[in-house]
Amino acid sequence: MQARTAIQSYLGVLERAGASRSTRRQREWALSQALTAAALQRIHGDVPTEEQVRETSPDQIDATGQRIDVTEIISEEFAAWFLPWAATGVLAKTDGGAKSQAASRARAAALRALALANGSTPITHTEPAVQLRTPTPMNARALRHVAFDLVAVDPPSKAAVRMAAMLGVMITTPLRPVDLCQMTLADVTVGADSKVTIPALPLPPDLPTPPGYTGRETMDSALGRLLEKWLETRQVLVSRLEGTPPDSLWVSVRASPTDEGVIRPAGLPLHPRGLERSYVGQAKNFNAELAAGSRTSLPLGRDGVPVSHLPLSFDHLRRSLETLEESELV
Repeated sequence: MQARTAIQSYLGVLERAGASRSTRRQREWALSQALTAAALQRIHGDVPTEEQVRETSPDQIDATGQRIDVTEIISEEFAAWFLPWAATGVLAKTDGGAKSQAASRARAAALRALALANGSTPITHTEPAVQLRTPTPMNARALRHVAFDLVAVDPPSKAAVRMAAMLGVMITTPLRPVDLCQMTLADVTVGADSKVTIPALPLPPDLPTPPGYTGRETMDSALGRLLEKWLETRQVLVSRLEGTPPDSLWVSVRASPTDEGVIRPAGLPLHPRGLERSYVGQAKNFNAELAAGSRTSLPLGRDGVPVSHLPLSFDHLRRSLETLEESELV
């Protein structure tokens, strides 16, 4: 199959599968670079030099690209020279562009995904991953302790109720801030048996759906009650707004000024940055109270390592939970 046709077909599958626009654009960019590289190699008979890249006309690259078969760009041989070559930024439209490790990983991931979509064995060649800071050894047990401790005060603040419910969701499904902010009331289902279900972690768009996957996760009963408590608090907040209330699950708990000086009332949808700022503020307050002795000590984290504080980064919290074994979630 012609590579260009295979790429367009794969991008169509991604769109129908509900992949985000940013994911589709990233894959399209990476596969376009791969096709350009394959065309340049065919034109020049070897790995093209930077000078050859500059001097080859776009029309010649386009015409040659029409004759590239998809099997050429999903082969191990192609990946072995293309990935390190492209990582030098030779195809970048701006100086210094497309040289990051994130760009390198995007190219490798796109080639693997295209191979899977065409029934071929995905490449094994990849680029070194960025070394991320080791997450705080948080586990579900320690995080449950935090969630229930936040609402132990009678009555708890609205911010504490929201934070506790959000931690309950994170224990069940460690979503990114952008995914949390996209949740709506319709995403939360309370069954006749009082079981609360929420969306499961999104599947990678280039992987097959595993048997039994429903796209939903059932929350632990106690955690589900935390979310139901937030739904009650949320209803009070949005009922004070004029006009049609938002259907976003996570809304602000207090009024706040915008950059233009306009006051946003409580009850409006949270955006990812606002959600992260709120988490960091709540985590700092909790940690300060923990250090002062006004909070009970946290249980041991993973591998018996003491948990001394909540991570001061939402991403660190999410990655810590993502690495849990299934047995730790019970």
